[in-house]
Amino acid sequence: MNYLWHLLLVSTMSATTTHALSTSIVVVGLNAALQKRFILPPNTNLEPGNVHRAHKSETGVGGKGQDVGVAMSCLMSKEKQSRDDKVLLAQFLGQGPEGDAVSGALRLRRGLSDKLTVRNAAPLRTCTTIVGKDCATELVETSGEVTEQELEQLGKKIESLVSDGGKASGVCIMGSMPPGCGDDTYASLSEKMVGKDTLVLIDSVIGLDSLLKTLKTCFESDDREGGAVLKLNAAELCKLAGADKSEAEKVTIEELTAATRGFLSKYECASSALDYLCVTDGKFPGYLVEVPKDSTEEDKFNLIQLPATEIKGGMLFPIGAGDTVAAGTLAAWQYLHHEPQTGEDNFFGVVPKQVGSVLSSVKSKWLGDASSDERSIKMATSFAFGLSCGSASCLQQE
Repeated sequence: MNYLWHLLLVSTMSATTTHALSTSIVVVGLNAALQKRFILPPNTNLEPGNVHRAHKSETGVGGKGQDVGVAMSCLMSKEKQSRDDKVLLAQFLGQGPEGDAVSGALRLRRGLSDKLTVRNAAPLRTCTTIVGKDCATELVETSGEVTEQELEQLGKKIESLVSDGGKASGVCIMGSMPPGCGDDTYASLSEKMVGKDTLVLIDSVIGLDSLLKTLKTCFESDDREGGAVLKLNAAELCKLAGADKSEAEKVTIEELTAATRGFLSKYECASSALDYLCVTDGKFPGYLVEVPKDSTEEDKFNLIQLPATEIKGGMLFPIGAGDTVAAGTLAAWQYLHHEPQTGEDNFFGVVPKQVGSVLSSVKSKWLGDASSDERSIKMATSFAFGLSCGSASCLQQE
């Protein structure tokens, strides 16, 4: 209880000075939550209709964007940080004790700046995970409505940082939006902070059409250094393309090819806006799919298969694993895109020096063994790191 009160007090403290946005990753996580974990006694699973007493209960940070921020903070914790704005969460945190607790946890425990946080009037939702012996059940509350004025407030915060420090180094767009946000909200926010050199990872299909149109415009420059990837699971990709696939079954190359073709046909701007699809498939291997830029090659897809990490023994906590994949992928992509040369000072971004050295080594090895170009190998290395982070997160309760 004393710790919770400490969080509430810290949440009222002012944040430290923000550096250039051009060296920061902005995580757009508009649908935050207070996360509660109701852990059942050992060897017990949830049985509907029965009374269950918790073996242990915990409270923490919830929401897809917030999961990304927490995962990136874990990477940054491996080195002493001189600034708290390497990762900025663009988020709405409802007023009241739930919002205060999440705000304090993100800042005190995770060291994340609140420069792009809007404390909106609606109460923050609570999500409850019931953790059993070999499965977890998620109960998700509805979100409170965001007003037009609160949306404008977030937009002005972003515009202010862009004015002072340029476009963002990276942007991560995560999950659903609360009521009150239009389908073009992600597109509108991206238009403000995505430049020709920004790295964008999308883990959402909400408002995707308008977002892709905006990114197409952002990346029209011939000298652009940035780009965008869409991360989604195989079942989602098949659904977007109008096909059905069970998440329990491994996707085939034929299914993946047909789904990619259908996706590009449905979203006309995808080939101009996106460089890759990062396709996860649960416990099965993932795939990096290069999006063809030439319409004459729309039936030819370069695929790189990335093995899944096998997890053995112990209780698993899969909630949020996909968000951790997104965090690891974008963090590694940022590092390999701006890879420090020998003798340079510490990297300005999220990945610590020791992890960065491993990424560089793996990239170099794969580049020597593969026929793909360096750009694709960098992306494959980044996605493989993200998949490994996602697997490792299943071993952690938070």
